Amino acid sequence: MKKKVILSLFAATLCFGVDYSQMSTEEMQNMRGSVPAEERDAFRAEMQNRVNNMSQEEQDSFRQSNSNGSSQGPRDGTGNMYKGSNGGSSGGGRGRR
Repeated sequence: MKKKVILSLFAATLCFGVDYSQMSTEEMQNMRGSVPAEERDAFRAEMQNRVNNMSQEEQDSFRQSNSNGSSQGPRDGTGNMYKGSNGGSSGGGRGRR
């Protein structure tokens, strides 16, 4: 069963092109916000897998490093730095009249 899961993940990685499991966590952190749309699910799954396998101390450190100086917007892989900040077309500001 375990082999099937691993082989399935490997086959899926080949189809998508990027093998995030070969990257360091730091490399992946640096990619956040610039991951192509078609690769976001694989990227997110690998990051979640890594965080789930960290000790509580490592998780705390990881989360703290992700929150420091985050003036670039959310780091959720969507590439939308205005998400949740009302920076879109709705709400306040001057609109065209």
